[in-house]
Amino acid sequence: MHGRQDRLGRRIQSIQFRIESLSKLRNLVMLSPEIDITERQWAVIEPQLVASSARLSARLHRAAEALLPKAGDAAPARNLNGALGQIELDMSRAFTFFDTYMDVLTQRHAPVLGAMLAGCDVLALEAMRRDHPALATIEPPLVYCERGIGAAIARESVPFPDGSMNPMPLIQIPYARLSEKYNLTSLLHEAGHQALARLQLVGALPKLVEEALQAAGASRTTSQLYAHWMSEIGPDFWAFGLTGVAEAAAVCEIFAMPSSQALRIAPGDPHPPPYLRALLCFDWCRRAWGMGPWDAWEHDWLDAYPLDAVPPETRRILIEARRCIPVVSHALFGGRFRELGGRRLLDLLDLPAVAPARLEQIAGSTVRKIALEGLTPCAQLAAFRMIRVWRKVPEQRLDRMMTEWLVKLGKGRRLLN
Repeated sequence: MHGRQDRLGRRIQSIQFRIESLSKLRNLVMLSPEIDITERQWAVIEPQLVASSARLSARLHRAAEALLPKAGDAAPARNLNGALGQIELDMSRAFTFFDTYMDVLTQRHAPVLGAMLAGCDVLALEAMRRDHPALATIEPPLVYCERGIGAAIARESVPFPDGSMNPMPLIQIPYARLSEKYNLTSLLHEAGHQALARLQLVGALPKLVEEALQAAGASRTTSQLYAHWMSEIGPDFWAFGLTGVAEAAAVCEIFAMPSSQALRIAPGDPHPPPYLRALLCFDWCRRAWGMGPWDAWEHDWLDAYPLDAVPPETRRILIEARRCIPVVSHALFGGRFRELGGRRLLDLLDLPAVAPARLEQIAGSTVRKIALEGLTPCAQLAAFRMIRVWRKVPEQRLDRMMTEWLVKLGKGRRLLN
């Protein structure tokens, strides 16, 4: 009988030891001061881990106190075994939060990667912190690398499996994105997801566009599809408002997929076909600045994706959706929102600062040194993107320039608050 109690007692000790390790993330990661995240960020991570550890410890103590003294008998032993098993399952869910931040933070130990990710943190925060009270208190985000071909965000307050809330935006980018830093506009798209959620526009944008399309005589199918797609078109527009023509230049590469994917309408998928996402960006450029290089990009894009071989129903939807692009653009450019105090979405962004003429002037300075003084980090990214388009700088040289830029940007990351 005592053997069973001893085994259960040792198991309780083992579980307690693992529970206590939940609150030791900072000591385990051991980031040195020059690469550490901010005290503000630790202040929102550590309390959740301490709270999870305390909740699990209290449950373990209650179970042990009530059942371990009686565990010589079969029934109490079975009950204790079940209680400990449930605590272990709940602890594994709590460790999802721990493991996520462990994976994110240990990347900062890699000297070059960590320095560039710190720069990405600054870029992402600048894309979120705009002139609105709801955006002034966003926790500084953390950017990390992950496998795959696309970027993604875990927004603040999204629950982890144990029910604990994600305390800050976590933005993942593919490792390859840091080998093509000029396409980090995708980082700004993910920042747009967080900003639009904070602004409570996730529901307002679809309503705005659907009503505009219905008033213009669009079919119910097209109106509803665009409303559904606004969860991704909205962040695309956010990135456009921060980088202008650079966003359109980037989508020519990021969305250049095989026709089977570029022209596909997937039921329930919030992502519009890449075919339409690129055409939207070209139209936004035209609406902002008239004729320009985006007209040639659009011509090449339409040549790359003829609709002849698309199934008839899909082709019909794509043709109507393309015809409705000016209506969607007009709504996005001119729509005023109660949530913004009657302002337009563009009033929070920096479109005039990234006008093509200004970016072309900056891009022309690369004979000696790119002149970035006075530009926001997002506008600086736009300038680099257009250097690649207009100045044909060799890939290796542009990568060196952008690495130095990101590292310099990241040195100010610990001042974020």
